[in-house]
Order: sequence, then C-alpha cells, then structure tokens
Amino acid sequence: MNSNFDKYISNLVTNKAKFPEQLFEFATDLERYALNHPKSLHDSWVSSLTIAENRNKQRPFDASLSIILSLIGQQHDRDIVLTYNNVKSYKLIGHENEFNYNDTFHGDVLTHEVSLENGLYKHIVELRSGSIFKVYFTDFKVTERVYT
Repeated sequence: MNSNFDKYISNLVTNKAKFPEQLFEFATDLERYALNHPKSLHDSWVSSLTIAENRNKQRPFDASLSIILSLIGQQHDRDIVLTYNNVKSYKLIGHENEFNYNDTFHGDVLTHEVSLENGLYKHIVELRSGSIFKVYFTDFKVTERVYT
C-alpha cells in the first residue's frame, strides 16, 4: 500500500472508538479497497442511487433522510449495497463516462474514503468519469447480495 493509504487506515484505527462497529469494519477492511477482490468498491459500477425522505404518517413533519447506493461488484458477481441513514447532507456531481458511457454512465469507482467531520460520518466515492458522491450521516449499513 502507499503511505497516504497507510496514514488513512492508521487514522481510522486511532479513532476506532468514535465509529459505529459496522462502519469501522467497512472502512478498515482492506478488501474493500483492493484492486482485485470481489468485496472491493474499486472498479464497481453504480447500479442505483435512491434518496428517500422517510415519514411517519402520524408525525409527517418528523422526517429523516436515507440514501441507498447500490453497486455492481467489480467481478460482476454481487451487489454491494451501502445504506446511509439519518443523512444530514449529500452532494452528487455526475459526469458522463467519456471512455464508454454506454457501458456505465459514471464509470467505475476509483476510490472511496470514510472519515469523521464535525461529529458526522462522511463517505466520499469518486468515479472514473470525475463524478463524486459525498454523504454526511449518522448511521450506516453495508450488505452484499452474491449472485447464485
């Protein structure tokens, strides 16, 4: 690994107590960053991005925001689903993949990074096309659906 990545992981480990268990495990799992691993986000493709305002019918003004980012794994053998709950802010900048927009509009995932900023968790996902997805949240879940 390179020194910047080593510093990134070391910083996460140093601040382990500040992260929920599942987010910490996701963020420090080296397989999630590997160039050639089925669990890696690197080279995965965006399948869908769903933004939902969750409302209770009895208390409709007490809404929360959730985002689900679904990715097709780099080896096309699974869906990797990232769920962000209690979203406080997000930004999506989308660009057409100049290399082959018919294959995948955004291009594949180049890199992603989890951090803590101003008391919120942040995940930045950068794609080959220059597209960027950034989300600030308080609750996170990752699931995988392996194709059989």
